[in-house]
Amino acid sequence: MADILKVLVQASEKAARIARSCCENSSAETLLIAEKCETEANARFVKDFKTVADVLAQECAKAVIISQFPELNGHVRGEECPEIGGVTIGLQGTIDSTARLLSGALPLITARRMAEAAHSDMFDNLPSLPIDLPFIDTSDIGVWIDPIDATAEFISGVRGDAKPGHGLPCVTVLIGAYLRSTGEPVIGVINQPFYNNGKGHIVWGLHYGKYNLSSEDIQNSEDKVVLMSGAEKPDIVEKFKGAGWVVKSVPGAGHKLMKVALGEASAYIVSQGTTYRWDTCAPHAIVLARGGNVLCYKNHEPITYNDGKDLQTKEYCNKDGVIAYINEAILNEIKSILCQLS
Repeated sequence: MADILKVLVQASEKAARIARSCCENSSAETLLIAEKCETEANARFVKDFKTVADVLAQECAKAVIISQFPELNGHVRGEECPEIGGVTIGLQGTIDSTARLLSGALPLITARRMAEAAHSDMFDNLPSLPIDLPFIDTSDIGVWIDPIDATAEFISGVRGDAKPGHGLPCVTVLIGAYLRSTGEPVIGVINQPFYNNGKGHIVWGLHYGKYNLSSEDIQNSEDKVVLMSGAEKPDIVEKFKGAGWVVKSVPGAGHKLMKVALGEASAYIVSQGTTYRWDTCAPHAIVLARGGNVLCYKNHEPITYNDGKDLQTKEYCNKDGVIAYINEAILNEIKSILCQLS
């Protein structure tokens, strides 16, 4: 388990470096923003976008994982289709060849900078990781990657036109491992590429059988804080406010779930199918390591991640919504409030 945790952390940092490389030239052409087609897009948004950075970050993270664990080939999945702007994005053999490929979609100077980030294999500044961890059979492992969660915030942050409290600080790289046999998440890595002015920060957690371990000391908010989307149903928002909860809206599903995992919020609720397996897998493992869980909003069953391969994007949606919480007492109170909506 120690080896795969280390590789997932390295893969997250590779993706983070690619995201950070975009900030050296804050122009629209830095990113090549493309609207997702109907089969890729999140139904919540009128328009859903991806960038070259999203796609390259995903493909490089995949390459890092599969190079160390070849048995996971075919079992490392991500949010993005690798084609963008008529170019199929992927890591080539050298910096020059990757830059040439990317230059089919980007200016050469930008393509070169991204290629250099993609080929950098120095991981000197990563957090210390535990060595004495339980054995896990990697032949039973699958991985979900969200290479740049909160893409809209990423785009506005790179361009320098993000609203206060939004933009780059809300961006995360999410890499979660699950058991293919059961669908249960077991390892979660959340990388914040732009934390502390771009120095970055990595949160990780392990949940395997009775073994639980996480990287951070949990905080305990004195207030009952529940995070919701700005598009959440008004009656749900009002019920929680009426019960004395503080309802907050912050960008990014991964960002919200990380706040629950760290104890900065008591819960995250989304009543509709606007999140996906790649959004929740990594944070779910960390929340489990903390003693909480991530459940379906409608039936309160744990979300699982061992869906069939090569399905349409909508099949990977958490279609029954999400309730993430940090302890059972909070869950019981949430259930009590939601029962009043019936």
